[in-house]
Amino acid sequence: MNFFRHSPAIPQQPEPTRWTPEGLLVPVRYANLVGAHVLLYARALSDGQASSDHGVHCLGCTRSWAMTDSTYPRHLDFQQGNERAAEHASACRALPGPIPARPDDATAVGMLTNRIARSRTGFEFSLHIAEFAADRVLLQRTDTWIYQQFTGIADRNPDLLAVTTDTTSTGTTHTYHQVRPRQPATT
Repeated sequence: MNFFRHSPAIPQQPEPTRWTPEGLLVPVRYANLVGAHVLLYARALSDGQASSDHGVHCLGCTRSWAMTDSTYPRHLDFQQGNERAAEHASACRALPGPIPARPDDATAVGMLTNRIARSRTGFEFSLHIAEFAADRVLLQRTDTWIYQQFTGIADRNPDLLAVTTDTTSTGTTHTYHQVRPRQPATT
């Protein structure tokens, strides 16, 4: 007769002080007024270095920033991101929240598709991976995975996104992701 029941092990959540979302590097972490962590992050490039575009995400209130607040918004650089993270940490009173669960692939593709659809304007423009900086903590995917999904999104939604390639005279092939312009509503 067994007097002790063995319950299945509950997976341990990583500590916010050590957790790094997939595809990102987190050079700076701040704790807000009640202990929730504010992350300053950058994309992890294929050589292991950090990208020049940065983002900020609060694990308490879940706000994210990736652009400057100016007339002509730009992607945050390290200094701007560090200032934004420190400023937010010194004012945020949100309780520490759980580390975001990694979404399944279908949900992550839906997040990408929605971001592309929301970014549409009346003009065609090139899509860059940095446009997704504010979503990267929630996406938890690498640049390579995101670029691969762009092709699938373009195949399923050709009126939203187009993928074109160009080969230079030296034989280098470049792939471009073009967001299609929003079509005016017809009455």
